[in-house]
Amino acid sequence: MSADTRLEVLGVSGLGEVDEPAFSGLAERHRRELHVHCYRMLGSFQDAEDTVQETFLRAWRRRETFEGRSTFRAWLYRIATNACLDLLAERRPEPATGGEVLWLQPYPDRLLDELPADDADEPETVAVARETIELAYLVAVQRAASRA
Repeated sequence: MSADTRLEVLGVSGLGEVDEPAFSGLAERHRRELHVHCYRMLGSFQDAEDTVQETFLRAWRRRETFEGRSTFRAWLYRIATNACLDLLAERRPEPATGGEVLWLQPYPDRLLDELPADDADEPETVAVARETIELAYLVAVQRAASRA
């Protein structure tokens, strides 16, 4: 059941009418994928965690602006992307010195297993999801090393 369908089940026409527990239930189902999205942009597990929290706060505070032209998930992704860009603009990561990238953190393998997938039973889908995170990490390391 999509988040948009859940709004209809709750008997409301927009997010402005949703109470905090209901909104939290709608948003929490996207936490892990938003965390991975923020991690890919920031390269830091902890910064990604903080940015997901900031995303949920921004979404809650501005819930009445959700017009339903996009999916709830897409709306959260847009908020998360803007929160990541704001963080990067205010605090640029320091360039790598001596080949060591201090700000880049690997994404814990145990959390990769929690990522939802449409075909979660398919080993191929699980492998692709894990490799995508690993590749994002490697690309960030390579880019940081080339700037040093």
